[in-house]
Amino acid sequence: MELHVHGETETGRVRDHNEDSILRLGGEQSPPGVDALLVVADGMGGHAAGEVASKLTVEHIEQHFTSGAFASATADEFEEALRTLLQNVNQVVHTAGQDTDKRGMGTTCTLVAIKGDHLYYAHVGDSRAYLLRGRKLEQVTDDHSWVEDMVRAGSLSKEEARTHPNRNVITRAIGLDVSVVVDTGVCALRDGDLVMLCSDGLNSMISDEEIHNVLEGSSHENICTDLIAAANQSGGHDNTSVVTACIGDQRKSRASNRQTVDIKSRRSFFRRVWKFILRRK
Repeated sequence: MELHVHGETETGRVRDHNEDSILRLGGEQSPPGVDALLVVADGMGGHAAGEVASKLTVEHIEQHFTSGAFASATADEFEEALRTLLQNVNQVVHTAGQDTDKRGMGTTCTLVAIKGDHLYYAHVGDSRAYLLRGRKLEQVTDDHSWVEDMVRAGSLSKEEARTHPNRNVITRAIGLDVSVVVDTGVCALRDGDLVMLCSDGLNSMISDEEIHNVLEGSSHENICTDLIAAANQSGGHDNTSVVTACIGDQRKSRASNRQTVDIKSRRSFFRRVWKFILRRK
């Protein structure tokens, strides 16, 4: 399947530096054994230490994939290989975090590898992976956060969780402990699907409904910048990172078709108004 991979990361309107790191490899840049590799890591802990944690995570993942380590992995082996990779990354970041000026640093990590017509993911923390299929947007990953635990327990609504004072308290991260539990999964892909990864700087600023509206109205070239712009317009309180993979060209044609329909609708409206004015005369 044809893939269009894009990614952007910005500091936002409040923070003075960016602790997010991203990776988006597709097309000729794809590592051996996969058609695309997407990663979002949102670092935390101490001055500049979060930036170190997220950068280490992304670099280690990229090195592992580009070395050809996944080139011969079968579909049955792939999911477990991703789990092992993030557990190894956790040890790398945890060891680096023993330095005095980096003690306690960590990072989220959401990794998606597209292999043929399947999406494989490995995930720790509260960054997210979404899948837009047709007109339905679904969150693929589960947040490892205090507020999400409260949502699952029925104590908070999704909307309350998005603005709760404890929304930044995560319950699992890369590098904080010697070992980490990694969520993994796989799902089939179809032509026209859109895969989107983001740091919580996006979904803490705009709702899933607003994210959906932007995804529906953007071409694949503009999705990342349009989503970040929406987060900044809503306050931009955090670093915001977005990485996408569009399957096929349907996303571009849908956005173009919607623009055409909007133009036709406006023209039809103005024609009706003009006819009404003429009748009044």
